[in-house]
Amino acid sequence: MKNETNYSKTLLIRWTRFIGVMLTIAFMVNVTTLAQPTVNLTNPANAETGVALNIQITTTFNMAMDALTLTASTITLKQGTTQVSGFVSYSGMTSTYIPSSNLVPNTTYSVTITTGVKNLSGDAMVNNYVWSFTTGTAVVFNPQPPVDLGTAGNFVLLAKTGISSTGTTQITGDIGLSPAAASFITGFGLIADASGTFSSSSLVTGKLYAADFAAPTPTMMITAVGDMETAYTNAAGRVTPDFSELYTGNLTGQTLLPGLYKWTTGVLVSAGGVTISGSASDVWIFQIAQNLTLGNGAMVTLIGGAQASNIFWQVAGQVTLGTTAAMQGIILCKTQIAMNTGATLNNGRALAQTAITLDANAITTPTVTSVENDLTPQAFTLFQNYPNPFNPSTKIQYTIANSGLVSLKVFDVLGNEVAVLVNSNQEAGNYIVPFNMNKAKWNLSSGVYFYRLEAGAFVSTKKLILLK
Repeated sequence: MKNETNYSKTLLIRWTRFIGVMLTIAFMVNVTTLAQPTVNLTNPANAETGVALNIQITTTFNMAMDALTLTASTITLKQGTTQVSGFVSYSGMTSTYIPSSNLVPNTTYSVTITTGVKNLSGDAMVNNYVWSFTTGTAVVFNPQPPVDLGTAGNFVLLAKTGISSTGTTQITGDIGLSPAAASFITGFGLIADASGTFSSSSLVTGKLYAADFAAPTPTMMITAVGDMETAYTNAAGRVTPDFSELYTGNLTGQTLLPGLYKWTTGVLVSAGGVTISGSASDVWIFQIAQNLTLGNGAMVTLIGGAQASNIFWQVAGQVTLGTTAAMQGIILCKTQIAMNTGATLNNGRALAQTAITLDANAITTPTVTSVENDLTPQAFTLFQNYPNPFNPSTKIQYTIANSGLVSLKVFDVLGNEVAVLVNSNQEAGNYIVPFNMNKAKWNLSSGVYFYRLEAGAFVSTKKLILLK
């Protein structure tokens, strides 16, 4: 019998009843053979050219696979006879091979999936599956807009249940707590202002606010905490990551380029530290489903003009900064942020949806460089809309480096123009355009659409999905 084939057989059963009458009954029996795993789809495709140097190679199988059999020994990437190091992740029916470093420009690579890969029943592929592709010269990313912190961005520390400090802590920036009362801000020696709307502390260059202070502080804190929760949801909701399960969550000694990162595990940075490399306009979003841990002495180092204000650590578990660890960026934590003795958060914010604990730490808000202060973009960029998929509205962000005629239009999958969002002269700058289905003229059906930005010689197109 062949794989994935249905067979039928008619069985004739005859017997004679006690009165001497012979009866014949036919039974139809269907038999379906169990399929063996095969490859349905690859990215890049076989013989594809101009492939990005930072490609993550995906393979989609025809059935669920045993993740333990999908490894760097059963899925290999080679340049000629030289194997390229990397690691494999698996989700759904798709495996992803992530090279340890960017590939070489204008070079042909081959990918082999061996018969060592098996499905959940232990059935292996019949033959090795081999295909090849050729790189181009570019590193390609899906640029992410920064996460909007709203009024939560007014605080260097913001928590809901408590903020405590031991030792000599030095904090530059405002601190906020809500819905817990000021009595849950401990170790700071609060000095109430005569207005009753805030307190001060010898440990803080800034003001301290709590939910039980005089109006308008309670309302201000409710808004800030709500904005913190919205920012967390925004960061967690970004889709189509540039990097998935990178280095299986151990970032020690690695250099991270701009983009959206996703881990279903925890993330660890040990004493070797991690480097974040990019320009002042680049954005990093790290989606971490479990804990984030910086070990004792671990450092986050920024190079190339990368800005801490554009780095977002979205953590569903707990964040722990070990003794003398040096963190940078915006921490959006679903639970607790714990900073051990001597740990620092220079150029960052700690926004926790439970508590923050400190022990002789130094914390400062992100500094604004001259590059950030220049509101004129240096390049044309079209960002992915957010949210996506959406219903009923989404926002499209873009930057234009030179003044001129700008066109932003939406098309269906057949190429028909269905909406004109912008068609006018615009100055160089950053723009966010809403796309709202509640407007009658844009009463579109659910489905896939494309939006295209044209500005001078710059043309860029991205996909959006409307769900109703």
